[in-house]
Amino acid sequence: MSQYLSIGKVSKLKNVSIKSLRYYDSIGILKPAFVNTETNYRYYTEEQLYLLDAITLCIKLGIPLKDLNHYVEKGSINLQKLLYDGKILAEERILEIRNCLEALQETLQKLSSSGDGMAKIPESKSGLLLPDGFYENAYDTRMVLTVPLEDMDTPKYYGQYILRLFVTAQQMNLNAAYPSGILHDYQDGRLKRYMFLTVNEQDLSADALHKAGEAVRKLPAGCYICRKISTHMLGSVKEEMKEVLRNDSFCIIETDTASAQNKKNGYPFELQYFAG
Repeated sequence: MSQYLSIGKVSKLKNVSIKSLRYYDSIGILKPAFVNTETNYRYYTEEQLYLLDAITLCIKLGIPLKDLNHYVEKGSINLQKLLYDGKILAEERILEIRNCLEALQETLQKLSSSGDGMAKIPESKSGLLLPDGFYENAYDTRMVLTVPLEDMDTPKYYGQYILRLFVTAQQMNLNAAYPSGILHDYQDGRLKRYMFLTVNEQDLSADALHKAGEAVRKLPAGCYICRKISTHMLGSVKEEMKEVLRNDSFCIIETDTASAQNKKNGYPFELQYFAG
């Protein structure tokens, strides 16, 4: 029996209740690999654990349990169809979350605006005399989950990277937050780009940080020199911010603008450069 995992062992490994595992068996979406006819104990193989991961993720994404048996064909689960439908639901949820967050940001902007309806700009903390088009904002520490963008040179793949991050966050039990964007990381003049998704720092246990490795980065708190832009800056971001850069090693954050007014005026994105 050493090749099998007991139902109790699977329950502890995957933090899924024994009651749920028995229910998955009863509706046919995760049958035990072996059942002891004398004791009626259920046993599973290690290969079935990834199926349980997929089932758990798709349940989180909103696929009803009663519908999961629709993905069972000839005694086994059609994982490709299950994950495809889960991807569609994730994309719909991301859109809903973005719409809700934009509405919240617009409300907050109105509450913090001056009498003429324009957002208040924080007083200068860096002591820099900024060129036209630049302004300063203060940000708290931000934890972000990242994935390398490799050779992406157009924004058409933006959505698939965000979805990949969203699913990864779900698998790590991290709550995704607003905003998302691109990190333009220059080291000694060489550029690497990463898509990022903000995550809740309180969710990041020592174990989660260990598993995430370099995929989780901390954006420091402090003053950032910012600039509004109208399109994604994939090749020219350094040129766009050259007037405020201090050396060849730096990170420029490209993110959604917090202001609904900016979006309305054609500036849906903001570049941020850490000033200290």
